[in-house]
Amino acid sequence: MKLKQSFCLALVIFFCYNSLSQSSPTAAYTSVIGANSEPVIYTELNMNTYDLLSTNIQFSEKNNIQKVVVAPIKFFNGSEDLGFLRETKINIVKKNGITTFGLGIGYDGASIYRKRAGDLFLNMDFGKPLRDKGKNETEVDYQKYREQYYKDQNEVYSNYYEDLLDNTIKFNLGFNISLFEVIGGDKVDLDEDGITDNENTVESYNYSASFTYVFSTKSALSISGHISDKLSSPIGDGQERVLYAGGSLSYAIEIVSINKEYIHTEEFRSSLFKPAILFGFSIEYQEATNNKEFAKDNITKRTVFTPFFDFKINPKTQFRIGVPIQKFEGVNDEVTFGPFAQWTLQIANKN
Repeated sequence: MKLKQSFCLALVIFFCYNSLSQSSPTAAYTSVIGANSEPVIYTELNMNTYDLLSTNIQFSEKNNIQKVVVAPIKFFNGSEDLGFLRETKINIVKKNGITTFGLGIGYDGASIYRKRAGDLFLNMDFGKPLRDKGKNETEVDYQKYREQYYKDQNEVYSNYYEDLLDNTIKFNLGFNISLFEVIGGDKVDLDEDGITDNENTVESYNYSASFTYVFSTKSALSISGHISDKLSSPIGDGQERVLYAGGSLSYAIEIVSINKEYIHTEEFRSSLFKPAILFGFSIEYQEATNNKEFAKDNITKRTVFTPFFDFKINPKTQFRIGVPIQKFEGVNDEVTFGPFAQWTLQIANKN
């Protein structure tokens, strides 16, 4: 119960802090794939997002997940001077009684603090400067001129941000530790079978590396690799840890633009957010490499193919509908289908 309360409290603190913070506008980019790029096997471990804050809640027949990934250094002014540390992120997840805490560090090739951003900015064509009102020009005509001038300037900035994102790479290195629901207290044997029910605290140690190639604001490709050292349960019954290896491939592309005038919106200029519907897919793979007799649920190999649709209405209203097709190998081989729904919130920066 305390963990659940702490998790909810952390969410409230992050949201409140973000709401009260003030800073000058910066361009940080809402991820095309983001922390949703691995929706099934590695969803609680994924930190493939480069926003200030990314949260999602997923509902399916077998899994209920609440997750938040936050880049705390981005809350503070001057974080641009910290290089790789600027992309440090913290991962907190609750999934089916397992609590996960993670730390990641990354690189964002589309950051406005990279040399490439400065070079692109120097090549921007702002046109002629704003002129004064003409001697014989009416106030109405001059105001129309001013409105068009600022609209054109905003379009120049928006085009700059799009160019900055095109054909860029991002990568992240992460470590997560997952804990069983029973974390502390006395060791107990509730069913009196001579075996301690809460002997083990750490469910798994997880190491990951992810690489994302962003083609444009419309599409991106993500590849990840994972190594996990897991126990199947907290029970002290002589089980041994199982080493799992695996990875994933994800791709998403925009198929419908909800707002054709997105380039003139403040949301786009501040976070590169585009209201759109995207179609994508992910392929995830995981296999036990040792102690297979102790594999969780007797599953030694797992492959999941998930086609999905992302509905990005605005940064605070995003949701995904996906249908994972899962193949299990182990004591019993089987193939299953099971849809899920996922709500997502992404905040690119403090503005």
